[in-house]
Formats: sequence, structure tokens, C-alpha cells
Amino acid sequence: MSFPTVPAYTGSCKGWEERLKEHPVMDFMFSFSFAFDEGTLKTSPDEYKSYLTDDFTFVNSSGQSIPYPASWPATTAMYAPFTSHFHEPFHYVITPTAAGYDMVGQAMLYANLPVPSSAPKVKDLQGREWDLGVPGAFHFSYVKDEGGVKGLRLSREVLFADGISMVKPMIERGMIGAEDAIKGPGSA
Repeated sequence: MSFPTVPAYTGSCKGWEERLKEHPVMDFMFSFSFAFDEGTLKTSPDEYKSYLTDDFTFVNSSGQSIPYPASWPATTAMYAPFTSHFHEPFHYVITPTAAGYDMVGQAMLYANLPVPSSAPKVKDLQGREWDLGVPGAFHFSYVKDEGGVKGLRLSREVLFADGISMVKPMIERGMIGAEDAIKGPGSA
């Protein structure tokens, strides 16, 4: 049985290797990730509007779809407990779409928490120490837009992650109670 196929750009990497910039999506993600992790992307409306479409949608790891305008604040709120964080990619599959591209990517999220602990640190590929390091996956949709960063804008982000591995150290450090952890996002 035959079925239609599309070309895919796929590969593995050890973090943000320069060669990844060969593909326009990974070139965009280089800029996006460093602006998000180390820059002002989370807090500067002018900056994040250059990376996102006007109808950007975020789907969190519980499956809740959050449409614009609440989507970007919901995305950034997930990182609020961290004093610093860094995404380190290790696998990706990019396919063309009618509007631009889709990418399913896997990355390690490294983060530091504001409350000290004697727990062992984890190291990223650059040798930097972090309070936690957890794998996750993302499904991104991009549209081609000459007004966007590097000719693209992010229109949708779907997160696949195990929140327990991030919440457990927060409970152990007294940042949140176990009862808060089971309430889930958006609970009062």
C-alpha cells in the first residue's frame, strides 16, 4: 500500500551546535531559545511579538490549550519558579507545511531554584551545574513571515514533559506543599 509522504529534516545534536543553523527552523530556534533562556524574550512585548504570531497558542503538558492573548503569559509562567534555566536540544524532526514548518524536538531543561539544597547538582554539556535537569519534548508550528525573526514566527507550542521531576525538588525545598502540586495549573 502506498501513501503520501513529505520530506523530513531530522537529526540528533549535542546542544546548540553551529551546524544546526543550516536549517531555517533551527536558526530561528537558536535565536528564540537564547532570547528566552538568557535574554528579555519573556518580559519584552516588542521582542516576543517579533517571534510569535498574533494567534499564538500554547498547549501545556496536561493537554490544556491556551489561546492568545493568555498563551504567552501561560508559557512564561511555567518558568517562574526558576532563577535561571537553559534548554539543550538533542533530537529534532522538521517537516514542511503549507504555512511553514512543524518541528518535534527533544531537549533537556536545566534550571536553578531559589532555595538552596544539598542535593547533587546536574551538569549540562557545557559543564555548568544546575539544580535540576529534565528531558522534555515540544511540538512547534511555524509560519513563514518576512516580518518575523529570520523570516518565521511561532504559531503553536505543545509541551510534553513530566512535571513531577520538576515539582519534587520544589516540595523537598519547601517552595510548595504537596497539596499545591496536585492541584495543577490554574488552581486556586
